[in-house]
Amino acid sequence: MSRYFLFEIIGIAAGALTAWMIKMPAVKSDRKLDVYICGVLGMLIGMKAPVILTYGFSGDMLINGKSYMGGLLGAFTAINLYKAFSHQTSASFGGRFVIPLAVAAGFGKIGCYMNGCCGGNFILPVQFVESVFQFLAALLLFLFYFRTKRADLLFPIYLLAYLVMRFLVEFIRTEPRVIGPFTIYHILAAVFIPILIYIIARRSHAGVCQ
Repeated sequence: MSRYFLFEIIGIAAGALTAWMIKMPAVKSDRKLDVYICGVLGMLIGMKAPVILTYGFSGDMLINGKSYMGGLLGAFTAINLYKAFSHQTSASFGGRFVIPLAVAAGFGKIGCYMNGCCGGNFILPVQFVESVFQFLAALLLFLFYFRTKRADLLFPIYLLAYLVMRFLVEFIRTEPRVIGPFTIYHILAAVFIPILIYIIARRSHAGVCQ
């Protein structure tokens, strides 16, 4: 078993344990399986899209190339398209999964370091910077939820913070530049950051929504 795969397993186990420990409320019964199917399909497509846009399409990319950021944005886009077509624009999905996801991603980034991927040109390994961000995000999101019970804000706040972090860190990551000093991840972050700010502002003024 590779060290990368080992830390992925540790991350999944740690995320599951976190979900069990914090015991956030289950989703309401009117939120059916179809939204999660849309989210998973969006995640799978999103995990591949930035890699293919950066390096081009190849058979090897279908198996090995994947992007955590792309997966998040793919799931976010798919779920919001689902909400628009199903006339559930005021609904919120995924808040109860964000904190366990951040914990799992924190261990996953350590696995990236062990695997020698997702690195950068910096004295401190970029993977550890991202790992610390994930663990800190999990803690702060838990404290935020404990004080406010606003599960509907957890995912957009997490994704916004992650995109801001990635936009900054991307300057020292060893990704091909597509426009000037910018990578495809810079462009994606710049597109989605204003959308997330709008969503957070709208939900914040709409009242509590579990």
